[in-house]
Amino acid sequence: MSTTTHQPVITESQHVAAVHRLACARQQHPQLRAAEANARVVLAAAIMAMDEACDTGPAVAEQAAVEQARHAYAVALADLIRGESNSCI
Repeated sequence: MSTTTHQPVITESQHVAAVHRLACARQQHPQLRAAEANARVVLAAAIMAMDEACDTGPAVAEQAAVEQARHAYAVALADLIRGESNSCI
């Protein structure tokens, strides 16, 4: 299964700033770091389930689960970056 991903274009300084902010946030907010890590694992599991289902036919339910998990991961990551667990995504 081959997919094309579209990543937003960011500058080198934006990349460095994001890496720094993530590193600081992970140190300062261990509970939010754990929530982000858990959401990442849930997303990985959903992707694996979708890939397995695609081998046997349409995987509409699994694709929906991946989208839900992807949104949950985005929320957890935003919470971590912001240092709060009430993001508006």
